[in-house]
Amino acid sequence: MTVQPVQLSLLPEQLPTPPNQLIGQLPAPQLQEAITQLAHLIAKMSAAERTVTGDD
Repeated sequence: MTVQPVQLSLLPEQLPTPPNQLIGQLPAPQLQEAITQLAHLIAKMSAAERTVTGDD
């Protein structure tokens, strides 16, 4: 019996879809909603940062 060396990998077999490909797969209404929600989140975090730092 011969023992063969084995190379092990901790990487998953399937990698997640890259964001630029994922965006193209979303239906237009869902994409628009996602962009709107992201814009609101960015605006909210920006306003909170200005409040904390005292910027006007």
